Amino acid sequence: MSVNSNKYIVQNMERISFFDLETGVCQFVVDDLQEATMTNEQETVYATGKNGVKIGSADRNKASRITATNGSIVDGVMAMQVGSEIVEGTTVVPRHFFMLTTADGTTADVTVKPAGAVGNEIPYIYKRNADGTVGRSYPIAAEASDEAFQYDPAAKKITLPTGAFAAGETVYTFYDIEVKDAKKISNREDRFSATGMLVADCFAKDICTEKSYYAKIVYPKAKAAGNFDLAFGNDPSVQGMEFEALSGGCGASATKRLWDFIVFDEEDAVAL
Repeated sequence: MSVNSNKYIVQNMERISFFDLETGVCQFVVDDLQEATMTNEQETVYATGKNGVKIGSADRNKASRITATNGSIVDGVMAMQVGSEIVEGTTVVPRHFFMLTTADGTTADVTVKPAGAVGNEIPYIYKRNADGTVGRSYPIAAEASDEAFQYDPAAKKITLPTGAFAAGETVYTFYDIEVKDAKKISNREDRFSATGMLVADCFAKDICTEKSYYAKIVYPKAKAAGNFDLAFGNDPSVQGMEFEALSGGCGASATKRLWDFIVFDEEDAVAL
């Protein structure tokens, strides 16, 4: 059924999808949108006459941007914001925190393999203070002493500094571990936020008939902003994002369009 309405109720933005300009591959989809705003601007310069009266105008610098807040953190969005790729596989996690309990005050068992160089797998251990803070540090050494500890990778055991710990006390330590099937995003100083094609999906309801249509806002070329915050506190973190419409394109895709707004009924899609 063709779209006959000229007046719509548009409330929520349902999802935002982002596509690579070169390959067309989808980089991410966000669909937990709490809020979204589309802003459109143009600069108008006025010619003035006597006493500052405006006698003419010239328009320039049209701009459009979409800002949104997603209720979940999507790794693809973060990768586009920092201009990075999501690397999947085995990776080294630095300085992972462990709390070890010594049963006898002389040794502590290690359950996760350290990834450091042999002889320096666990750089330091720390005595836990009574208030839970990190206390005195002890370095690794070939042999345990009153000033250092020793780690035996074959036995998976730490020999504690002589007389430093009592039975049942907690040992703090930080060391590198290797993990499988991890995801890693790096924010490099020489990489910047990506540019791609943005498609925002909405629903437009005919104000008279209550019939709902699909509505799409399409930025053929959109620059992801590289400025964003992640807030940590009482409430779960949300993900803010911003995309600026760009003019341009090359070859057959060259266009002066900043965006298209398309309203349609899916039943009108050309059938196979």
